[in-house]
Amino acid sequence: MNKDSLIIIGLMPVLCTGLLFTGVIGCSRPPSSNGQAKEVLKAEKKIWTCSMDPQVRQDHPGNCPICGMTLGLLSPMKLTESTSASNLPPSFSSAIGMKRQKSMETMIHLVADQRSSGNIRVSPVEEKMLRRQVELFGEFSYVTDQQIDFTWYYGGRIEKTLINYNTTEIKEGAPLLEVYSDEAVADQRDCLEMLMDLRKHAVAEQKVFESEYGTNTERISLMGMSYEHKNINARLNTMKDRLTRIGMTAGDFQALESTGKIRGTFTINAPCSGTLLGSLPHVGEHFSVETVLFRLVPLKEVWFVADVYEQDLPLLKLGEEIAIRSKTFPEKIFKGKLVFIGREVDPQKRTVTARFLVPNRDSSLLPKLTATGALEVGEQKAQLVVPASAVIDTGRRQVVYVETAPGTYAMRTVKAGTVGNLEGDNTTRWVPVFEGLAAGEKVVSAGAFLIDAEAQLQELPAPSSH
Repeated sequence: MNKDSLIIIGLMPVLCTGLLFTGVIGCSRPPSSNGQAKEVLKAEKKIWTCSMDPQVRQDHPGNCPICGMTLGLLSPMKLTESTSASNLPPSFSSAIGMKRQKSMETMIHLVADQRSSGNIRVSPVEEKMLRRQVELFGEFSYVTDQQIDFTWYYGGRIEKTLINYNTTEIKEGAPLLEVYSDEAVADQRDCLEMLMDLRKHAVAEQKVFESEYGTNTERISLMGMSYEHKNINARLNTMKDRLTRIGMTAGDFQALESTGKIRGTFTINAPCSGTLLGSLPHVGEHFSVETVLFRLVPLKEVWFVADVYEQDLPLLKLGEEIAIRSKTFPEKIFKGKLVFIGREVDPQKRTVTARFLVPNRDSSLLPKLTATGALEVGEQKAQLVVPASAVIDTGRRQVVYVETAPGTYAMRTVKAGTVGNLEGDNTTRWVPVFEGLAAGEKVVSAGAFLIDAEAQLQELPAPSSH
């Protein structure tokens, strides 16, 4: 073995130790900065825009071609992509069963001039009692369970109308029609015959009783009458009851029995007070027991019948009050109370029928008059709310811009409810937020669409592009 070989053999332990040290150093190198926050800057280019019409973009100063305002210089915006991952080595993370998590948040930065020209304003996320006004369109209707479709107990003919055809309001008991009925006349004749038969039976029975029991009238009354006598008497009472319903009085029955006088015509009186719907039949017109001679309905109370869209249905509760306005009486507000919620959805309009009972003391509200109603509904507890202008609804999701620092705004997906108002304040519209925000955070309440439009123009992942 020569001298050079001995030198190499002697240096090998030193070289191995050096390589091992180098490997250890390499393995303990801190993770690369690829997992840390990085900024993607858009290429700077001078652009002039309008704060009122952000879709206007020019490469030179001037006035807005839409509203005439002076265009302002738009400073470049930038998107921050924040990637957060575990700082532990992958092998160590796997060993303890952890998963790497990656999240991206769209951050938009505006300088002071941009915020001023865009009139950017923020509002805090707060807990408030929210009320919502549901507007309903419908028409008035009479209360159908109070309507009377008057029919008579006999068929007949109209002999005379006792009120003017221009009359609309009727009082209970007022005479309306005079009618003749062959059936009523026939029943009176049958009634007279039965009265005569009863008289004959009574005389015959009296003689039998006297021959058997003497003239003891008490004994006769206790024994009662024969079966035939009882049968005739029952039929007579039924017929008297029917004739009484059409106006026969006790005096009429007495005259019928004593003189045989039969009534030819009868007067029909109003069964209750109310409004006459439609017209009365004409003189000489024939009718049957199924014919409706007139319709009468009280209008001191009416229904406001409205269509409620299916998304508003959960807000309705029986007993809630509604404020109703009609074009017929624009200066008046009529109050109603919810008394009925339908259980069938119209497949075409996707609505459910609701009825409100409305006082109508002067009978001014007529059936079929159209009206609009405002129904105030709301939750019984406070909830997180933001101004309605803060929420951008893309159709697939709802987004707000949260101010994380002065001039820095993060796009946030939320789950918002239906627009409403605060108690005693009908100027600002608010929406409840169920997911995505916490109390105390600040959201962009004015200028959110400007930020969204600018994000799209800068090719950032704005909500409407998702």
